[in-house]
Amino acid sequence: MYKHTLVKRKVLIADDDDDSREMLAFLLEDEGWEVKEARDGKEALATVVKDRPDLLILDNRMPELTGAEVYQQLQSQGINLAVVLATAYGHIEELASALGIVYFVNKPYDITELLTIIESAYKNCHDSNFSQS
Repeated sequence: MYKHTLVKRKVLIADDDDDSREMLAFLLEDEGWEVKEARDGKEALATVVKDRPDLLILDNRMPELTGAEVYQQLQSQGINLAVVLATAYGHIEELASALGIVYFVNKPYDITELLTIIESAYKNCHDSNFSQS
């Protein structure tokens, strides 16, 4: 399938697990995304502020700041973007709901489900112009 868009969508993958992050980067680059990576919560926060990606795939269990803390800091700064929260631990639905995050996924990833969630998060965020703070 030929995947070409005039403007590449930008995604930040924030995950301290190298294998998981690299697999996602490879997958999303193949889907036409411009990919940035962060290895911990502080790096993720700084990269979002600097690069303003269209989508953030955010592992919850990371050093420095958890995914939940990164999300809360972004919200407090008025930075809104499509977010997919990911974890291999615990009840992701409860955490996502408590944070107000609509899109979440458990690890290990089901690739088809993950791609569907990513597309939904991106589409719903950008179709609504996501102008609220």
